[in-house]
Amino acid sequence: MIIPLLISQKEEKIHGSFKKSIDLLQSSAQARGHSIGMFDSSRCKLLFDNKGTILLDGKKPKFHTLLVKPSFAGDRLDLTAMLIKQFEIIGVRAVNSYSSIVHTKNKIRQLQTLATNGIPIPRSMVVHSSVFTDDIVERLGSFPIIIKSVVGNQGVGVTMVESKRGMRALLDMMTKTDEDFGGPVIVQEYIRESSGRDIRVFVVGGKIIAAMDRVAKKQGEFRSNFSLGGKVAIAKLTTAEKRIALKTTKVTGLDFAGVDIIRSDKGPKVLEINANPGLKGITEATGIDVAGELIDYIVTLEKRALRRLM
Repeated sequence: MIIPLLISQKEEKIHGSFKKSIDLLQSSAQARGHSIGMFDSSRCKLLFDNKGTILLDGKKPKFHTLLVKPSFAGDRLDLTAMLIKQFEIIGVRAVNSYSSIVHTKNKIRQLQTLATNGIPIPRSMVVHSSVFTDDIVERLGSFPIIIKSVVGNQGVGVTMVESKRGMRALLDMMTKTDEDFGGPVIVQEYIRESSGRDIRVFVVGGKIIAAMDRVAKKQGEFRSNFSLGGKVAIAKLTTAEKRIALKTTKVTGLDFAGVDIIRSDKGPKVLEINANPGLKGITEATGIDVAGELIDYIVTLEKRALRRLM
């Protein structure tokens, strides 16, 4: 079976951790007698008549399930999301879906979803200006405090501040995107007891496939991302952590995801959920063929779709 894979950049431009994830998918697919049919937006055309359709290399797609693994950097988010939506309109099952990706890639929407569904998260605020500095300290507690951009991954756009002066300066820089109204910024309490350490739980099709501990490489670094040099090892999850990881994936609607959990004195809390988790770190840490589990899930969905058409 050829497994279609939508990416957001041309194949020759793939590099770094994203390329390593693609390589693992291709290797796992080949080991199962399948292949990956990778394509990007340049090979797609949208055709709108009464209903609208999408053409891939000038032809209507013959597959019913599509694996989506875009990087979503910069303006590629809107373009790739539009393509995913069009595939869904013509009846293709996207993994992950348009709505789940769009909502989780925006960290404010993600916080809304997690909070309204009772998922434990660090206390957080969304502000548009440094004038809220005093209020932030009063509501979130003492320094240090974490500041996050609304979009970003692999630890990019996440900073820790140690004082009101530092917070005001950083908020001024991050929120002044135009003269009338600044862009929003997420401000979050710092969970001191989990500093530089978290757990990445990989979920596919409503099942926990693997979990790894991530520890920051450098002393004083609070971000534990593998892409930033964090050390990884197999994680042993508690019952509460398993329940939270599965519930988080369910309420966000993601078929596959990386759920980042921290251990606090008040129990586990979800830092965020990633709709496009890297595969290299979790594979190296656990020895589990996570890419293969994802391939198996796609193949199962495609076979199920074909049976319905018979």
